[in-house]
Amino acid sequence: MDELNILKEEMTALKRSLDKEQIVNAKLMRTVMRQRVSWMNTFVKFEFIALPFTYLIFAVACAFFGISQWYAVTFLILGVLDAALDLRTFRISPKIFSTCSMMEVRSLLIRQKKERTIHMCISAPLAVIWLMLFSMAILNDNHSTEGYAGIIGGLIGGVIGAVVVIIIYRKAQKTNDLIIDEITE
Repeated sequence: MDELNILKEEMTALKRSLDKEQIVNAKLMRTVMRQRVSWMNTFVKFEFIALPFTYLIFAVACAFFGISQWYAVTFLILGVLDAALDLRTFRISPKIFSTCSMMEVRSLLIRQKKERTIHMCISAPLAVIWLMLFSMAILNDNHSTEGYAGIIGGLIGGVIGAVVVIIIYRKAQKTNDLIIDEITE
């Protein structure tokens, strides 16, 4: 009888230990998830900081090539809209990982992935159209060496920008996939 009581006490202690370990594992999992998405939040902040400087570059380019400032203003408007959408499709509040259930976090990440894809499918063609119109304006008003150099520089910058955007998009999708997989395991 004494051995049975000892076994019961050991089982109770083991169960308490396992329950504590599960809590620690859940906290650790939430911390790791928060750290994995921190680069996305930093990206959105950087986007808002870089937008005025990029606008200034296009405003100076418009003045240099003698074309309408509306190209720079249009860039700024589209950039602000894109950054605002990125707040919804990229940014994940760190509080979500501590206040929401894992299923709610999973639903949010799945929604973000879908919205990010739609966002990319709309913003990429708009960016290409804007870049083509900007390039045509430079060509129409400047058939000089500077005009052609501006077009070539713009195309190179556009290609580099497109590659960077695709890399960021794919990394964000992979980050969401990784966290979703961790939640479902």
